[in-house]
Amino acid sequence: YLDPETEHNVSYGALKAKCNTNTHTGLHILPVSGQAQDSVGGILDPSVSVFLPKNIAKKRGLIDEELYQALNKSPKCYLDPDTQQPTTYASLKTKCKSDPSTGLLLLPKPKQSTIRGLRNEVSVIELVEAKLLSKSDADQLNAGKLTTQDIEDRLRPYLGGSTCIAGVYDEASNKVLSIYQAMKNGLLRPGTTLELLEAQAASGFMIDPINNLFLTVAEAYNKRLFGPEFKEKLLSAEKAVTGYKMPVTGEIISLFQAIENSLVEKGHGIRLLEAQIASGGIIDPQHSHRIDVNIAYGRGYFNEEMNKILTDESDDTKGFFDPNTEENLTYLELKKRCISDEKTGLILLPIIDKKKQESSKKNTVRKRRVIIVDPETGKEMTIREAYDKKYIDYNTYLELLEQECEWEEITITAPDGSMRFVINDRSTGRQYDINDLLEKQVIDQSVVEQYRSQAITINQFADIICNQATHKCSSSSVVAEKCSDSLKQESHVSITLSPPLEPVGEVEPVGAIFDTEALEKISITEALNRGLVDSITAQRLLEAQACTGGIVNPTDGKRVSIQEASQMGLIANDMVTKLKPAQKAYFGFEDLKTKKKLSAALAIKEMWLPYEAGQRFLEFQVATGGLYDPEKGCRRSIEDALTMDWLDQRMAQKLQDVKNHTKNLTCPKSKLRVSYNEILDNCLVEEGTGVKMLQASSISSRGISSPYNVASAPGSKTGSRSGSQRGSRRSSFDLGSSLTQYNLTTFTSFSST
Repeated sequence: YLDPETEHNVSYGALKAKCNTNTHTGLHILPVSGQAQDSVGGILDPSVSVFLPKNIAKKRGLIDEELYQALNKSPKCYLDPDTQQPTTYASLKTKCKSDPSTGLLLLPKPKQSTIRGLRNEVSVIELVEAKLLSKSDADQLNAGKLTTQDIEDRLRPYLGGSTCIAGVYDEASNKVLSIYQAMKNGLLRPGTTLELLEAQAASGFMIDPINNLFLTVAEAYNKRLFGPEFKEKLLSAEKAVTGYKMPVTGEIISLFQAIENSLVEKGHGIRLLEAQIASGGIIDPQHSHRIDVNIAYGRGYFNEEMNKILTDESDDTKGFFDPNTEENLTYLELKKRCISDEKTGLILLPIIDKKKQESSKKNTVRKRRVIIVDPETGKEMTIREAYDKKYIDYNTYLELLEQECEWEEITITAPDGSMRFVINDRSTGRQYDINDLLEKQVIDQSVVEQYRSQAITINQFADIICNQATHKCSSSSVVAEKCSDSLKQESHVSITLSPPLEPVGEVEPVGAIFDTEALEKISITEALNRGLVDSITAQRLLEAQACTGGIVNPTDGKRVSIQEASQMGLIANDMVTKLKPAQKAYFGFEDLKTKKKLSAALAIKEMWLPYEAGQRFLEFQVATGGLYDPEKGCRRSIEDALTMDWLDQRMAQKLQDVKNHTKNLTCPKSKLRVSYNEILDNCLVEEGTGVKMLQASSISSRGISSPYNVASAPGSKTGSRSGSQRGSRRSSFDLGSSLTQYNLTTFTSFSST
């Protein structure tokens, strides 16, 4: 029973104990608030059923001194149903209307002032409780001094719209595109596209950046803002706004609560939650508006542990991909790289014009000049002279030659209206007529189409033409044979050349660096400290160790965990967090529901592991013997992985083609971009421990200065910095080493490819 004095539920006996007994009738009468009685004419004397003034009621013992004093102060003991603010009984009476038939006083139905929210109407009372609106503003709204539109405008970041990434700005075409259209145009990968669209759906609205519209997922689908392949996943992501329904109770819960109840996979949920926070705040699905983190704490939509996860800057939580730099970032970091649309104010992800970017890189290389030093005379020589003297092989000759070229596209219109498409090297004057090359079948139409669709750059296009044109004059096998012979003559150590072989069994990863100047074996971290390897290459060499069994102790070749490696000084403390995803690629990603350990391939498929990092780990594993199965503790072939549905056909083919694995490392000897597979092919192996060592020096074995050390090459007055373009295929090794205690593994880079 409800006690009218305290408004608490009490037992019948407790309520009866408060009653007065009428001496004439014997009825139990529950006394109501003195303030209520006072406001209707006085204090009721139940014995005679007469209202008495307060002072007389006090004399007769109907009220005590404390209550008498309280009534004189007119305390606000009641709640105004309109404003939800404390008020007096007398004030409530003034709002009442008399029923014509009974004469009873009735309070009018409360005014439910509401504001338009993310999906539904939001009451003003709720906005006050969420601390989005002050009580004074609510009073002004009720008094007519503020309008609902005023409140909506003031609270727009919490009630509507979205500040998430709305679309893409294509620098090459100077156009604004929807995220899905950018994927169709080849500017974004499908995985990146889904991540950005899910972030929109989970943050409130799908955005049409062309027409500046904010839509639900269903509305966006009807307007063809995305395709059917994404519909179900985006409807699922939208539940972060509308709420998730508990299976048994039917209760609507928030995204965080859904993660806690295993309705949403944790890694996926964290990405959506991160997008919400970066786009205005955590969404309260029950009340249809955003709230600040501190309010979310109080309502159970967030906790300290989740806050730590979201503020962690390790690769574990960097679930978004920058298509320009190919980095894994947090959503907030990616937003910081965006631009604002001048017309709409929407946030757009810029896609850098690859041609301009390539041209910029090319011009930088051109200005700094490629310098090759004759090891016998110490004098500089041209690239052609170095090749003629057999100091460099054919592949290196082509690559360095390309770096001294400045390719441009020219369209020539003849008097008859016909057009010729020519690419021209401004530095040498070389020209290639594309129509002529097609007619002579030097290149085929598919290569031209790749260039036109921006799948390859103008430098890559020119490189293909140069290669094909050269191959018409001499076969790759002859070139390879000449290179091999010259290398044998120049080498001071015994080198055995053998054809490329498929890995048999498990292959050890690169475990150490061999400093060719100090003639000593050092750890990768020490090589980084000495400036022999760059930070990216160092991290990726360590990732390759972690994802294939653990960090290698260069002293004895034994593997240890990243935590143990940190304690032993093999890796820096800040490297531990960076290597956690790679270690999980070996030990497995735990499925929260089944508790099974998923391989790196499955983690990519389930979107627990960012695509770019995952692809790297898979290539490292394939290069060292096969994909790792953490459940069974063994390696799997690519064929096995296909059968087990770890990979699709496209991914399998990409991994199978080891010669075309991503060139994501810089060779510390040649300073050229190479794949991990190429690095493995050019390692020294220490007798006794079996540790594979990668040779490194501050100056390239080809006389090319390191990209990371600006000091000039010997005999040069100008510092040089040369790098290779993606797609170049070669490895490097030192011809002048006189080492006897190390064996050089087989080489596979002497054939023109």
